[in-house]
Amino acid sequence: SYHVLLTALGMAIVLAYWLPRFISEREPAASALLIGFGFAVFGWIPSMPEALNPITAPKPWEVVSELCVIAGLFGVGLRIDELADRRRWGPTWRLLVIAMPLTIAALALLGWAAAGMTLAGALLLGAVLAPTDPVLAGDVQVGRPTEGGEHPVRFTLTTEAGLNDGLAFPFVHLAVAVGTAGALSLGLLGEWAWRDLAYRVVMGAVAGAVVGWLLGKVLFDWPRKNKLAETEA
Repeated sequence: SYHVLLTALGMAIVLAYWLPRFISEREPAASALLIGFGFAVFGWIPSMPEALNPITAPKPWEVVSELCVIAGLFGVGLRIDELADRRRWGPTWRLLVIAMPLTIAALALLGWAAAGMTLAGALLLGAVLAPTDPVLAGDVQVGRPTEGGEHPVRFTLTTEAGLNDGLAFPFVHLAVAVGTAGALSLGLLGEWAWRDLAYRVVMGAVAGAVVGWLLGKVLFDWPRKNKLAETEA
């Protein structure tokens, strides 16, 4: 079954990047085709390893998903050349603080009222679908690092796609909490607001900024006289 898995994986990768030439001629289609073909492979080809079943063995899927998210968001962050211009960040914050929560609420309401989903399932649906995917948005993002001249729309989309996952996770936690409790109450909502929405978002942003600054200093500035510190050029 291991060799069958390797063969199926290789076929999925090749076809996912070959078939878009006949369908849309655009790279983002490759991601959807890869997911669809992978679903077909695991559903129709016998002898697929049971150890890779996400229901019976969720941990490998969780770890791989986390690594993919980290790599995708890290790549988005490297594309941003100008961080100090506060005026350019205005549309980004409006998308994150206003547009995305409204989209989550609209999707949750649609799933709960129209699709007959539970409140927890509807909230989870909204939290998953509302954020802009940094990989699928690659065609309209800014150029490579250090190129400069970033278009305002491209800059806004890139920065929003790189930050929205961190602000969408509190709503995932809310969906899990509602599903665990069985209902949404004022006490649960208050605890979620200060712990998941305020504390975790703020501490995550502060920790990311501090760690990023320290790593930049260690890798490129300290000690400054060392020739290896000049490799940033």
